[in-house]
Parts: sequence; C-alpha cells; structure tokens
Amino acid sequence: MGIEKAARIAPVLLSLILAGCRSLALIPASAPPPLLAPAGAPAAVFVGKLMLFGGASHQAYLGCLNCPASASDSILNEYGAHGSRYDMRSIVNQFSDFGSAYSNYSACNAHATDAPVVVDSAGRFYGRLTMNLYNSERYSQGAVNAWLAGMCAR
Repeated sequence: MGIEKAARIAPVLLSLILAGCRSLALIPASAPPPLLAPAGAPAAVFVGKLMLFGGASHQAYLGCLNCPASASDSILNEYGAHGSRYDMRSIVNQFSDFGSAYSNYSACNAHATDAPVVVDSAGRFYGRLTMNLYNSERYSQGAVNAWLAGMCAR
C-alpha cells in the first residue's frame, strides 16, 4: 500500500476504532481525540506529542494537547497545573489569560489574534488553538475544535 493511500485511510480507521472504544466506555466521551498530522501533511511528518505555548512570544508552556489525562502536563489532567481550573497557565481556567473569553492570548476568546500555538517536539507549527473562526492559522482538526468549544462554554 502506498504512503498516500495509507495517509488517507489512517484517519478513517482511527475514527472507527475510537467510536467503538467510546461506545464500550473504554475512552471517555469528554476526552479530546488523538491528534493527527495537519490536513494535507504526509503522515510521516507527525512526531507525536503536541504542545501548547501562549502569551507574549509564546514563552508560556500551557501543556500537552494530545497526552492522556494521566500525564502530568496534559491539559486533560484536572489535578495537574495545565488541566486545572485554578492555575493561571491553564486554558481550562476561565479567569486566566489563556482560558478567558477576553484575553488576546486565550484559546476561548472568539476575537483573539494571538491565541496559543500548537507545535510538536520538533518545533513544527500545526496552528493556533482558538475559538476565532476567522483566524487563518486556526488548528484545523474539527473534533478538537468541537472539544474546545464545549470546554470554553463552561
């Protein structure tokens, strides 16, 4: 099987597997889906861990976007700093610069122009995690954007 064909089939297979796991309660429905390479990128480009950075010059590490909730730096780990509703460097904290509906650095601000960036461990840019539908750099994984919308609506 060619690389191009495998790259087209892999997301479909992953969706079917995840749907089955969610229906069997093996994966919580509230968990964001695992993230794949950006649309149009060859599957070989994807490195694995996707990280969020935000703030001025994107110096603040905001956590791992696709790590399991058990990882200490996961944005899904409600007991870790990056998944906490109380930590000031968490996109989950609606009062922080990164989770507020008003901060220009926030993933939850529908008008933010400097929302957190998504990068892999090699520094490749995947887009911005943002509710701003008009941001041309918005991360383009629909399921992640749906998860973000739900999280920001709390």
